[in-house]
Order: sequence, then structure tokens, then C-alpha cells
Amino acid sequence: MAEYLFATECMKRDFEVSMPLIDSSLYDCIVDTGERLIRVQIKSSTKTPESDRHNSVHIPLQNNKRNYTKEKIDYFAVWSDFFGGWFIFKNNGAMQSIRVSLKGKNKKYFNNFAFK
Repeated sequence: MAEYLFATECMKRDFEVSMPLIDSSLYDCIVDTGERLIRVQIKSSTKTPESDRHNSVHIPLQNNKRNYTKEKIDYFAVWSDFFGGWFIFKNNGAMQSIRVSLKGKNKKYFNNFAFK
């Protein structure tokens, strides 16, 4: 369902979205910004912070079956139920997971539909 929610948010912003017909594709969708095509791997998380001291959520990106290299995936889009939004960030090719928060260094990725 996260794939369709992300596609809907992109279309609200006048981006065109294409989705592969087969599940074996490494990307979940291609976003056409009008200037470039962006391959996006979409994840979702229902996790909450591990303690009251930390207002961040740790989300795995890679799994044992797939290797999301930066040559194959341009961006990750991660839905967080806890924060009620998307964290959209460029794939650097080495990321196994990400810690998301509205206060830390990764807050700039929250609802980053500018794909920066």
C-alpha cells in the first residue's frame, strides 16, 4: 500500500509516476519530475522511538534478497507512521538503514518531494 500512497503524493505535486508490472524490479516506481526520471525504492515503517529519550526511529533499508546500489536506485522514500509522513533521500549506495527524526540531521528529508 505504501507504493500507492507515495505515487498519490507525487501525482498531487504534478509528477508523473510509472510502476513496474513485475515484482522483481529493484525500484518500486519511477517519478518523472519533468526534468528527470528518478528510480525510487519505497519502504514503510510502523516503528516508534526505542525510548522516551530518543525521538527518532531506526528503519532498515536493505534486505538479504536485494542490493539497492546507487546505479539501480536513485532515492529511497520511507513512510513513517510515527511521524505521519515521508522521508525521501538520495541513495548513496552504502546505506543499510536510516535513523529518521524531525529534529536531527535527517529532518531535511521529511516530505522532501523536491528530491534534493
